[in-house]
Amino acid sequence: MSSGDLKLYYFNLAARGELTRLILAAAGRSYDDIRFNFEQWPEYKPKMILGQCPVLELADGTQIPQSLSIARYVAREANMAGADNLESAKIDAVVETQRDINEIFYSKVFFEKDETKKAEQLKTFLEDTLVKHVESLGKLKKAYSKDERYFVGNQLSWADLFVYQSIQALVQALPEVKGKFGDQFKPLIDAVYANENLKKYLDSRPKTDF
Repeated sequence: MSSGDLKLYYFNLAARGELTRLILAAAGRSYDDIRFNFEQWPEYKPKMILGQCPVLELADGTQIPQSLSIARYVAREANMAGADNLESAKIDAVVETQRDINEIFYSKVFFEKDETKKAEQLKTFLEDTLVKHVESLGKLKKAYSKDERYFVGNQLSWADLFVYQSIQALVQALPEVKGKFGDQFKPLIDAVYANENLKKYLDSRPKTDF
């Protein structure tokens, strides 16, 4: 399969495009990683089905928008979305739980422009919200995992990559959270770097602000 039969359009950022890139990397799947800056976006915007990105374009020209829809599709294609419907639902539960905390952080802390309010929200996030989130992920892992490295079953899924990417992005944006996770996620992080395809991608991907 040539790389040209699959195209991922997104800014030269990790943000909402990186999960799909990680899934494709783990699967060893070739694709065109089409990155652009904000000045170039007006050139691409009219070509995107909803005028937004990321967008995954298939060989026949079909475009799939929405970051998690794209990630779920490529995960299914790569056999990283569960062995059956129940396992897929468990994976989705982990993904949705992680998405909840991501949305809270970015909407109430990261993009908050009022510095006083931002400081208050950050305190709440670090002392309460994040603590409860880590506990919630721990409960799901205890219920669904058959291998300490993974959240569901006994092999790498796109939920693992979503949690991994979210942790990395959070630590990059807020270095003081690093100690909040303890050793709970160490087996997962070690598993990501033990995957040759992922390690190759992580070592070579462009360095971006977020």
